[in-house]
Amino acid sequence: MKRYLDEQRGIAFGDVWTDIPPINSQAQERLGYPTQKPRALLERIVAASSNPGDVVLDPFCGCGTAVDAAQKLGRQWIGIDVTHLAIGLIEKRMHEGYDTEEGEKKIPLAFEVIGVPKDKDSALRLAAEKPHDFQNWFCLKVGGYPLDGGRKGADRGVDGHFYPYENSRDTSTGVISVKAGANIGVAMIRDLRGVMEREGFAFGLFLSAYEPTRPMLAEAAAAGVHENDFGRFPRLQILTPADLFHGQAAKLPPLAPINRRHARVETRASHKAGAQGSLL
Repeated sequence: MKRYLDEQRGIAFGDVWTDIPPINSQAQERLGYPTQKPRALLERIVAASSNPGDVVLDPFCGCGTAVDAAQKLGRQWIGIDVTHLAIGLIEKRMHEGYDTEEGEKKIPLAFEVIGVPKDKDSALRLAAEKPHDFQNWFCLKVGGYPLDGGRKGADRGVDGHFYPYENSRDTSTGVISVKAGANIGVAMIRDLRGVMEREGFAFGLFLSAYEPTRPMLAEAAAAGVHENDFGRFPRLQILTPADLFHGQAAKLPPLAPINRRHARVETRASHKAGAQGSLL
């Protein structure tokens, strides 16, 4: 059977697409990444150029829209990016979008992350060699969001924020200060307490590459506790990479996901089998 294009209904799909709006300041899927593309755009590209089970490679993956679309459409994927900010954002995005639950057990999406700190020593190497990458990595690792991507500047001691829930609907704001060097002292904790009191932050996290001194721990404890619907929590806490790798997380209420306005992603029913991924 022969079919002729000019005899078919409708028109051929062109190479100028105007039906997918760009990410704007009010878009539900907006993550704040400067070059973020709409997932609908990447879904169209991935669906048109691959089949379920194929491998999608994005060697400059930014905040991960291509790998998100690939996961949703049942493709395997590999994402590569040079910054810890991008890799950390994608980790959070994929877990928050695709982790599942079986009863009371949470089943995380399975993918491998290569090139990030895996232990205390590798975290200290990152802190020494690339302190701003360390800042981004540590902020994201504790559930926070780096301030302006960890760039140098007059940040007044504030390197990131996080958003703990106060009740089932409302959140408060916590502040993060990160120190990559070994020269730390109690004055830094006092400075962070001052920021918390001056700007009304409910919680503070002081993230240090190296172990805090006893006066630093005492000053943090002196900040008191904050009480909400989830219980009583220390207002100011100090964490190191060693704490993280020993499973010692900050004592905080549940934290709001990376995008509080966007619902969990539902993988298409016909594309659920076989999707796997790697981040480098």
